[in-house]
Amino acid sequence: MDIQWFSINQKGEHCEMISFAECLDSSAPSKFGRWSSAYDSRFVVGSYYIDSYNESEWSSKTRVKTQFLSPGVTYTVNLVFKFIFPSEVRFHDLLSLKYKLQGEAKTSISFIACERDDGWWMCELCQLTSDHRIVDLEILFEGLGYILAEGIEFRPLEKVEHKDDERQPIIDSDANWEEKLPSDYEDIMKWSTISVQWTTKKEAYSIICKGLLINDGQTFGDTLDHPAKIFLKPATKHDDTSPIRLKRQPDRLTCHSSWLSLDQNGKKSHMLSTRAVRISSMYDDEESGYILSSPESRFGEVVHWVSWTLNIYTEIQSQLLSSETTYASYLVYKIQKHQSIFEAPLEVKIDLFSDNRWYVYLVSPQTPVIRPKVDQNTHNPVNRPRIKGIPQRRNDGWMEVQIWEFQTAVTTEMIPMHIKLRASGGKDLSGLIIEGFEFRPI
Repeated sequence: MDIQWFSINQKGEHCEMISFAECLDSSAPSKFGRWSSAYDSRFVVGSYYIDSYNESEWSSKTRVKTQFLSPGVTYTVNLVFKFIFPSEVRFHDLLSLKYKLQGEAKTSISFIACERDDGWWMCELCQLTSDHRIVDLEILFEGLGYILAEGIEFRPLEKVEHKDDERQPIIDSDANWEEKLPSDYEDIMKWSTISVQWTTKKEAYSIICKGLLINDGQTFGDTLDHPAKIFLKPATKHDDTSPIRLKRQPDRLTCHSSWLSLDQNGKKSHMLSTRAVRISSMYDDEESGYILSSPESRFGEVVHWVSWTLNIYTEIQSQLLSSETTYASYLVYKIQKHQSIFEAPLEVKIDLFSDNRWYVYLVSPQTPVIRPKVDQNTHNPVNRPRIKGIPQRRNDGWMEVQIWEFQTAVTTEMIPMHIKLRASGGKDLSGLIIEGFEFRPI
């Protein structure tokens, strides 16, 4: 019976997958599991069909033994599987795969599953560096449900290299700098909250690239079409640390502060403070957050959010975007304390009744790293560079995570954004400090 799948990547490194049939302990519960060859498995025995909806009902020990790993190579160890109902993958609840590695006292939880080019999915369990071709690894799965487990794969770690932008040299003349400036750059200078002076196009370009605080305390844009939406505002008689409740507001969007800058291609990037958008929790009568003064913020204040839901509504003005451009929307934030409560991802939906949802992380998910000795084991960020919902540290010291993507038209019109974020299990987001929301070309 075939039990292993062997391949070589472009670097000549060995890849190896062991059939789940070979890994599974003989004591595995048969009540909720059976073998199936109907799902295009690369192994003759097929994949292991676990049809328990309650993940806690199925648990079993697995033992994985390789034979052909490349010595000195760092590997990711992945569970390769399919969802039993592939047409409902986008509606599927969070994976929440619980497992325990040999010698570890703490249970690990992996929430991330990535679809592969071969139609299967994989979930990273740990990382290790092979000293020899043979690795003997024991994994206790404490909960699997409604998946088809094909095998456990050892895949060489793919290192993502971040290259600096290569900029072409340009002639230092006003004509060339004007090509990089937006056509309305003079208007942008007038929007600045402080007086801005420049004598050359190069100086103007440099000023806007660094960024400008604009429209502080001014009404900006047309009347909104959603007067029923709620806007974040402190209750009457409060200090900077008093709780805020959600009050219904007039249907004009007031930009307390916005930040505008240019990227290296002369495309506009735009950031809104928390006062320039409508943010709310699910219920009108609950305390949602605190307004805090902050010298670390370009806006001078932030919001400490405490509710378990975060609804974001704004209409992005056409003057603040570049036409025919793909933009990503980022939540800009910091975690004040207790990062462990943010380990589970947040569910993101474009509106309350949409079936389209995805997940983002406020804290980078970690994966166990197996060392030669158990007491040397540690954790690294999970190796999933293609996932957009992984947070990144910004140059200004804040964190950001992409929550949405949109495309501007030839004639850019006002673009509405209505995003709902919800914490897993109804846990509150106490400790989440929000500076604002940025829209940046990608």
